Amino acid sequence: MISFKKQRLPTESFTQPDTYRQIRLPVDQASTLIPDAYTSDDFFALEQEKIFSNSWVAVGCLPQVSKQGDILVTEVAGRSILIIRSKEDKLEAFYNVCRHRGSKLLNESCNIKSIRCPYHAWVYGLDGKCLGTSMFQNEKTPGKVTEKTDADQFDKKDYGLYPVSVRSWGFLIFVNLSMGTTNGVSEDDVTAGFEEWLGDLPQKFQSHVLEKWEISKDKNYDVASNYKLIEENFMEYYHLPFVHPELTNVSRMEDHHRFQGKGMYTGMLTTPVSRDVDSVWLNLPAAQGLDKQHLEAAYHICIFPNVTITILPNHAFCMITDPIRANQTRERTFLLTPPGTLDNESHTSMFLELVKFWDMINTQDLGIVERVQEGLSNTAFTGGRMSLKFEEPLHRYQNWVADRMCGIHRVPQGDVEV
Repeated sequence: MISFKKQRLPTESFTQPDTYRQIRLPVDQASTLIPDAYTSDDFFALEQEKIFSNSWVAVGCLPQVSKQGDILVTEVAGRSILIIRSKEDKLEAFYNVCRHRGSKLLNESCNIKSIRCPYHAWVYGLDGKCLGTSMFQNEKTPGKVTEKTDADQFDKKDYGLYPVSVRSWGFLIFVNLSMGTTNGVSEDDVTAGFEEWLGDLPQKFQSHVLEKWEISKDKNYDVASNYKLIEENFMEYYHLPFVHPELTNVSRMEDHHRFQGKGMYTGMLTTPVSRDVDSVWLNLPAAQGLDKQHLEAAYHICIFPNVTITILPNHAFCMITDPIRANQTRERTFLLTPPGTLDNESHTSMFLELVKFWDMINTQDLGIVERVQEGLSNTAFTGGRMSLKFEEPLHRYQNWVADRMCGIHRVPQGDVEV
């Protein structure tokens, strides 16, 4: 009897180049990433360190910290992080841990004037500086031979919150745990690293002025799949006629094209954006000042490792995937609109139809990626072939994952213009 049982790979193989030899072939010859990349707890743990601790990771949207004192509590690679809008209107980020005994400072997002540790009441400013150490002894104790005090050995200037490198582009906020002044990296080098990550995206979308767009609706989904399956599903339109028959009315298969420059991302666009004049995608007014080519296109961008955005002339759908376990992901979604869009009551009713549409499409996607997760757990499956026409973006992404797992820093190139 032929056995189809597959042995899981040893943990040490996950960082070895030979493990990924099949994905390194040209896309029309390549096989997909090893199933362990989606199902193994050991791979997941390594991935948190190799990828999420060493990448520019999307953690939220700028409108979540638009006012002074706004604090977004989020998590990257198992580390709780505070994203803060300081009194100087500066975007700051710190580890969510007190410098005294390591207590977690905040459990949820809020708006406050200062941060007070719930354990021993140490206080920190919105700039991360230690402002006070309640009851930390500074008085000499009578009757003692040795009259040392805490103040003799302690200066609160040395005990500010641990900083995290943070940058924003458009409406997105990113952090990088490995790139910062505490790691001996200058601010100029941090900025250069972030610019390299984004590649040509900022110049391509300059006329959108995305940093001014507003969150008009948000919703979270708990998904029983690996985060990469959600990202990969977004990257290809092969599945559209089978999973999203409604979407093909506004995003036709034949209207999809590559939109790929150099950078840590994959991209495509749909143009014209829709041939249905009554499309829910187009019932809101376009943003003012858009370059002409943007008025007729929807852009679908995945920025590695964990954020996807669809940008249309009049709104954007943003999806941030937070890995929980190998087979579990928290997906945070945001619908954003240009400033003032919903000031008009008629626009509000149109927007509600848009909310229903995106929820339907996303729910269809999540159902199918959960089925893929189940299939990848079947030991009979060892990997599958890729389609040259539809799955080059997946090939790009999976090769990037292989690079990061093997400690290789390589920026994917843009498509060759002909």
